[in-house]
Amino acid sequence: MAFRALGWLLLALAVAVVVHDLLTWWSEGSYPFSTLGSLWSHLDPGSLGSAQTSALRHLPGSLWNWTVQPFLALPALPAFLILGFFLLWLGNRDGDRPDPSFLGGSRPSRKRRSRGLS
Repeated sequence: MAFRALGWLLLALAVAVVVHDLLTWWSEGSYPFSTLGSLWSHLDPGSLGSAQTSALRHLPGSLWNWTVQPFLALPALPAFLILGFFLLWLGNRDGDRPDPSFLGGSRPSRKRRSRGLS
């Protein structure tokens, strides 16, 4: 259940990124492809700087340069979409039981009305 909730949250974040990017494109005239780092710095610039300072103080500098920086340079929309759909798929597999849901379940059969020939 937690995987599915996180999956839906990430898909909602993907929609928010699309809206943010479209509004930025409309107001500035150029379409920005938001990265995870740019979103983080846009939401809370102080915490990104603090995280970098703390990581460089306690971890080797190469760890920040070779792992965290490439992660922060990822485009946010595909990252949120891929991870969100993966978590929904993972959450749907819990116990391998069929769960009638929006993404993975089956629809109930429709009742057909009989047509009278009278």
